[in-house]
Amino acid sequence: MRRQWRAFLCAGIVSLSSVSGQAAYETVEETLIRQNINVSEWLDSVADGLDLFLAGERYTTRPNKTAVTLENSGYYTEADGVSGAFNFNIDLRLPNVEEYWQLTFTSYDENEERDAKTKYLRTEPRERNYGASLSLFKRMGEIRTSFQPRITFEGTPAISHSLKFETIIEQKKYRINPHLEFYATPGKGAGIFEALNFNWPLSAMYSLTLINEGDYQSRPHVFTATNGLSLGQSFTKSRSLSYAIFVTSSNRPNYQLAGYNFSVTWRHILLKRILDYDVIPNLDFVRERNFAVNPGLTVNVNLHF
Repeated sequence: MRRQWRAFLCAGIVSLSSVSGQAAYETVEETLIRQNINVSEWLDSVADGLDLFLAGERYTTRPNKTAVTLENSGYYTEADGVSGAFNFNIDLRLPNVEEYWQLTFTSYDENEERDAKTKYLRTEPRERNYGASLSLFKRMGEIRTSFQPRITFEGTPAISHSLKFETIIEQKKYRINPHLEFYATPGKGAGIFEALNFNWPLSAMYSLTLINEGDYQSRPHVFTATNGLSLGQSFTKSRSLSYAIFVTSSNRPNYQLAGYNFSVTWRHILLKRILDYDVIPNLDFVRERNFAVNPGLTVNVNLHF
């Protein structure tokens, strides 16, 4: 992890030193913003050129929204020690070719991160899984539907599939987010994921989210249920805290408590749509360790282009 952090810092130093003449009249923040704009414009021009090459001519004036995210993460738990990981996500948009689909290249499988505990809290590096996915989107009334085949480039090529149905029901005092997904992967076989989450805005600063999720995997014949509460506290548009508790149950060896976790997440957007980070201290209790406390800390730094 130290090597990754050093590489990240060295890249920033080299980037800043390359524009030292102009940076003398700029703050560090202004330099980072200008450099980010330059890289983003270059990525958009490359994507636009590929778009026109594949389409043959320009059919739309919609702007190209290709996005790249670089994520550097560090993890610590008392039981496993320190580890780190670097991941990327390239969301390639081709407005002249696409109508309802988009192509994404990632170093991990996004569909493996469907559950709330993984979204809110990650205590170990993502499984390395380079691949590309072709997402097709369609709205059926208020229901957002997506079909996503993904090919993996690690070792022997393999294909997984995901079919999702999701909507948001807005009411005056609360919001409901039903989610249903059918998926199939080479390692876990076919599966079904369902979620019914509720959100209540309590005030201008606080909001409460009730999480209810279930995931069934056919090959290992495992059903996992996750229930949780998350209290969000917003200080400004760029700074927030969330306090969460998750309780996980599993049917192996029989349906019973598998673990629970307490966490606090500090999120800070340093530069909007450019640089942000998360700091997540947590306490984990799992059945495999006889529910002994396992303190941990996760730090994520995200750079967006």
